[in-house]
Amino acid sequence: HYYDSIELAAGATRSGSGIGEVGDVTGFRVWESAPLAIAHLERRRASIVCGRSVIELGAGTGAVGLSAAALGAKHVVLSDADSVVTLAAGPGEREERSRLESLAENARLNGERAAAVSVAPCRWGDAAHLADLAGRWPEGFDTVVASDVLYSPRSYAALGATIRALAGADATVVLAFPERHGGEARFVEGLAPAFALVDSEAAGEGAAAGGEGRGEERGEERRGEEERREERRGEE
Repeated sequence: HYYDSIELAAGATRSGSGIGEVGDVTGFRVWESAPLAIAHLERRRASIVCGRSVIELGAGTGAVGLSAAALGAKHVVLSDADSVVTLAAGPGEREERSRLESLAENARLNGERAAAVSVAPCRWGDAAHLADLAGRWPEGFDTVVASDVLYSPRSYAALGATIRALAGADATVVLAFPERHGGEARFVEGLAPAFALVDSEAAGEGAAAGGEGRGEERGEERRGEEERREERRGEE
């Protein structure tokens, strides 16, 4: 499994225990849905990863995006908020660390397979910032992937605007998340008409990230309207 082979910097953890940690440490854990997203990319690597440009939103440790690079993506952008978080460095000790610096370190640790990986700040819903980011990749990204980012409905409008701003004309969007409050399904449906749901899978019951109870881990894949139109024309 590519997830098990990804190297992470000191201080990052593959569990959501949070033991001995303080502050906002979401970017320094591999949350529960990340392995589901990675497994989906592995199964669909030929059609949604190999030779394609990929951006991971809310990348955190970058485990999903780094796996996409290892699976043959042409280029991968690991994006997250440009912020500093506080971690527990030891008994009574605190350490401040930049999310983006941690992402860059994780990319360096993965050597040659991360050669096509870059790190970029991404402010969801900020129109001027997104226009600038999209201008660096004017054709948009072939695949947009995000895991464990649907925990707060307050961020849904900004996330949706970000996906639409960065996705290419025939992009595939892969979302992996635990169902906590029912709003997740409404968010996925809200991506229409730009994207259509082409695949949905459940991975049994899993702990919701952040200790907010239990929910069903799901993977959702949405594909661009332009790609669907091409398929329909080919069938006529």
